[in-house]
Amino acid sequence: MKHKIIILLLISNLAIFAQQSDPVYLSILGKPSTFAGEFKPMPRESNRQISFSALLYTLNTDTAALRKNVEEDLDSAESSGYPVLLKLDDWNFNSASSDSDMVEWTGWPAQGHKYGHPVDKRWINWGEWFWVETPGNFESIKFRKEIECKLVSVIIPPIVARLKKWRAENREYLFAGIVVGWETGYYNMKGYGTINLNPLPAYKNLTYKESDEINTGYAALSSRGYTRDSVKHLSSMQNKSEEQVIHDLMTDVAHDYAEFWARICCQNGIPRERIYTHFTAVSSIPESKSPLPFIDGRIFPLKAAVNEYSRPGVTATDYLIDIDTVSHIFNSLNHKEWGAVELDFSDSTRTEKGAAQILGHLTDKG
Repeated sequence: MKHKIIILLLISNLAIFAQQSDPVYLSILGKPSTFAGEFKPMPRESNRQISFSALLYTLNTDTAALRKNVEEDLDSAESSGYPVLLKLDDWNFNSASSDSDMVEWTGWPAQGHKYGHPVDKRWINWGEWFWVETPGNFESIKFRKEIECKLVSVIIPPIVARLKKWRAENREYLFAGIVVGWETGYYNMKGYGTINLNPLPAYKNLTYKESDEINTGYAALSSRGYTRDSVKHLSSMQNKSEEQVIHDLMTDVAHDYAEFWARICCQNGIPRERIYTHFTAVSSIPESKSPLPFIDGRIFPLKAAVNEYSRPGVTATDYLIDIDTVSHIFNSLNHKEWGAVELDFSDSTRTEKGAAQILGHLTDKG
């Protein structure tokens, strides 16, 4: 019973990776000190490793603090013997910005204007409601330049240096990987239509209001040359709603944004097999079983997670994934190895039997 309680309390998020010549990593979110008493580090030659996950707030952490966080996590892996998985936030927690080039808009630009109205904040519900700063424009050259600068000058160099050292010591297994994203998507409040907004969400002295019920994507699509009229034309030609057309177009935007992160990491020295994207896998289940409609800004076809610079990664919470379908789709896209880069235990997987079943199923399917 003790181990069941520990599993429930400590392994709230897991990541599992498999490669023929690599270990299978089961990564616990949190520092090694929080679980070392129950889960000892595995021998280096073991084909199964207990690792730890460290979440880095890439977009709103200053460079000095971010570099320190990365180095401390690598130091912790080296001293403790637990491999480390670094997870980079790609869109949830931005720094405040009033630059209309860099942030998303609430709609298309008015006639004769270059920019639409900037989004002032984003509401999120992860069990409780809270709001964060304006979501970024994934297609913005300036927005991407800031990200690339942090990756190339702050995050990647200490990882590459440590990998070189660990290879020489036959301890390369200590780097479980890097996840370039956190359920990559775009802000689309219409997807929350099934969530009870009574009472209205409130956080930090602000209460959700009608004007917060917005969709975005207009800045990114404008950067790609789309306009209100061109989207209307596509809607008519494809016999789809404008919302659906925007969602289809934003699938490509989200894919390319994730690929941008992965490419920078891969081309600057992190091995492709140690890089993972992170999308939801909700599109693998029937829409009738989904808690949100498939037009939600975080639910994309699984092809969005696939690029040549990384392995695809998805959230694998049991009722939000069909593991066989995910495996089949990634296999058909020539990506046999993929990552369950987040897994929240539900009632059915909190027992030893339930946890073993889903972990075994994930491992069997790549």
